Amino acid sequence: MRIKIIERLIPISEIYSTVQKVLNSHFTISENSIISQDYLLILAVSETSFVSVIHASLDKNFERTYLSTMLLKIQSLAKILDIQYNSKEDINDIEDKLIQALNIEENDKILYPFTEFSKFQLVQDQENRDISTLESKIISTLLKHLYTKIGYSDEIMKFPFSITYMDGKREEWEEKYHPYINSIEKRIKENSEDTTKIYRNYDFALDSDIFQRMFDLLILSTYEAEAELNGAEEDEGTLYNYEVTFIYCNKTSQPYTYMNLLKLMNEINKFADKFKKDKSKKCNIIRSQIILISLSGYELKIKNYLRDHLFRESDHAIPLLTVPPINNEVWHNLFDYDDLINSKQKKREELGKIINISKQQQVSNSFRATRLKNATSEYEEIIERERIAKLDKDFLKKWYWILNVPESCEILNLKKENGKLNNSMKLMKENLEIY
Repeated sequence: MRIKIIERLIPISEIYSTVQKVLNSHFTISENSIISQDYLLILAVSETSFVSVIHASLDKNFERTYLSTMLLKIQSLAKILDIQYNSKEDINDIEDKLIQALNIEENDKILYPFTEFSKFQLVQDQENRDISTLESKIISTLLKHLYTKIGYSDEIMKFPFSITYMDGKREEWEEKYHPYINSIEKRIKENSEDTTKIYRNYDFALDSDIFQRMFDLLILSTYEAEAELNGAEEDEGTLYNYEVTFIYCNKTSQPYTYMNLLKLMNEINKFADKFKKDKSKKCNIIRSQIILISLSGYELKIKNYLRDHLFRESDHAIPLLTVPPINNEVWHNLFDYDDLINSKQKKREELGKIINISKQQQVSNSFRATRLKNATSEYEEIIERERIAKLDKDFLKKWYWILNVPESCEILNLKKENGKLNNSMKLMKENLEIY
């Protein structure tokens, strides 16, 4: 199955006419198909014994369109539906039963439009390269025609992130993580400006890829860079600063691994470099940040990574937060403002005294040349660290609210999960001390 979420409300009539155009030469659209004002469910049968299912629904709360395609072998489908398939005459029975099974309650069509589809795709079919290739071709062609028709485009470039592994089906994990991602998005919308774009289940796969590479939520914020007196010519145009937030849910029953984290960090840094290069005449600064969500916890080595790659102190380190909270704490690799102030307060006072003493006339030149110089340098360094820590505190305060940290475990139903999950979380119940 292929999934695409388009960040715009597209009339169902536009989608239907595009489907007709794309499928007309290879498939026959079934009369059992359902087309309404906000919903579309099309069955189309090919001469090569495939059934193409195309689903579309509108989510007016977030102003987006859900689109999915799935390809099924008629023989496999007949077996699932317990229908004896011997000839083309049996296809009507197959279509009737399939429509009845997929035409779920209206309230569920937007929230989980793909869950009902998954049970009709056998494992051996899902792994069949021919089916995956054809599904990819169908949805790519649909999107190409649809985007041209509605004049749609986005600013995110394609990049082959290697985030395809999961155990179980995507639809099952989507159902587990959906309520929390939904609540995060609502808070982002409340807190964002017009220059911020939000993408749900954004697919980074290249056109040549068979499998999708999706982040659960992607936030792109664009800010006009402040003009600098650097002698640049005025006709170079306006430069922008970009902030890209990747929110990714661990869709495995095992704790999120240290190696996966290293791979993801490396790929996101490469993405940022390529993004800036592609927008060389427009991009001033690009900042990436990651929110990891894992129902199954995290490997302990990730704690050391966070300590050793403190944002602003380590080369290529980027802001990283992990949720749900471990021992009531959200792990992160930013400065801890309160701890920094408390730990450096006494030292700052001592340095301040040295600086004040140096202002007295009776102080020797050697004192000013050595102790004053060293004290001033160290004092300025502490002040700068406090300034940065204050910025990070504001960043954390913003994201703690967006992530709804106090309620995150409850929204994710962690208390209802099995013992294996609880044991995985217990592995991680240590406070992370950056300093």
